[in-house]
Amino acid sequence: MPRIARKYLGSSYTHIIIQGIDREYIFQEDSLKDAYKYILKKNLKETNTTVLAYCFMDNHAHFLVYNEQILSIEKLMRKTNTSFAKLYNKTKNRVGYVFRNRYYTQAILTETQLYNCIVYIHNNPIKANMCNYKKEYNYSSYNEYLGKRDLITKESIKLVFGSDKNYIETFKIIHQNKHIEDIVEVTDGIKNVDEIISEYLKNNNTTIEQVKKDNAMLGNLLIELRHYGGKSLREMEKIFNINRNKLNRIINKKI
Repeated sequence: MPRIARKYLGSSYTHIIIQGIDREYIFQEDSLKDAYKYILKKNLKETNTTVLAYCFMDNHAHFLVYNEQILSIEKLMRKTNTSFAKLYNKTKNRVGYVFRNRYYTQAILTETQLYNCIVYIHNNPIKANMCNYKKEYNYSSYNEYLGKRDLITKESIKLVFGSDKNYIETFKIIHQNKHIEDIVEVTDGIKNVDEIISEYLKNNNTTIEQVKKDNAMLGNLLIELRHYGGKSLREMEKIFNINRNKLNRIINKKI
């Protein structure tokens, strides 16, 4: 059974969720799913990003990606979402925001969490009663792992299973898991920044001034802001008035 090389993956593996504003069905038509997929694929190479799993639902979508640079992921999502929003508004003869706030990101830190995330993403259509079997759904990466490739490449498979050879058995085994943990549901939403910071300070009996002086504590808070608040380094730079490169180094030391 092939396995990936590292037990702890660091911050290079990221689960991304995008959702239509007011839960609008921005992907209800297959043509719109195809359009987003096409735009995303165009931007992958430029940002050196690899897709490891994906699933388009009618009002949201999930992506599991690999990239060693957080800022590259931000560039990928910014360019893709902006291009799709323009196309969507033109197609629907509307104006205004298309996506609900900023996209949500969750760092995937262990092999178990990686496998859970892939299964969780592929289970979305079944959970929504859109199909009975994963292989019946045309807008997830499940069938791509079984041979019909598009966004999933040999590199994708190597990053998940350590090799692009003889991985099918492992792929099928992980999808037998009925108890998925450590993966945040899209319905959980995104917490308010003030709420996250207030809870953190209260739980640790400290002040924001003390946290900013302690890299260990600051790193934990930064991870919570990224995990539960969906905040980018650019946004956290403004919140703490600390250079984003320094923030990135602090986060990487924590994970």
